[in-house]
Amino acid sequence: MTATTTTADRQAQSAEQFLLQLWQQQQGAIGRTLLACEADAAARQDLKQDIYLALHQSAARLQAAENPRAYLFRIVHNVTVDHIARAQKHKWQPLDEEIQAQLVDDCPSGQIGEQQQNNRLLRAVRQLSAANRQVILLAMEDMDAVEIAQVLQISHGAVRVRLNRAKTELMELMQDE
Repeated sequence: MTATTTTADRQAQSAEQFLLQLWQQQQGAIGRTLLACEADAAARQDLKQDIYLALHQSAARLQAAENPRAYLFRIVHNVTVDHIARAQKHKWQPLDEEIQAQLVDDCPSGQIGEQQQNNRLLRAVRQLSAANRQVILLAMEDMDAVEIAQVLQISHGAVRVRLNRAKTELMELMQDE
């Protein structure tokens, strides 16, 4: 949503129009978040559908929310946390390193260095603890500490501490690789 869109403006829109507009605006951020949480494309698609269903179920609350983007990412957070818990319970396997290498091999030569760096970052993000991964993903989506605090329902200070720890852990993982 644009910064000038007010709660009254959102209420004037139909819930369906509002939901569709918000979904389209945040679809890239949602996709990147899911990519960092799930390596399997089919599972990511299922997660997207679960998120969209949860958004529909919360459409009225989402439309009335003071910060719809933060509310949307709270839903994304809840769905991905549930998914991660189920995955750990069932011990699903992450994307095979061989498949990742093949994907890099298929890239045009000019993009290989950047792609390899992105793959290193993605692997490192996936290795972060769940709390650190969530806070760093939200920060990578240009959310400030106040928005992250709303999404995670923790204090602003706790967000800053977690973000600092996440950055430190991420730097260590990137150096080890």
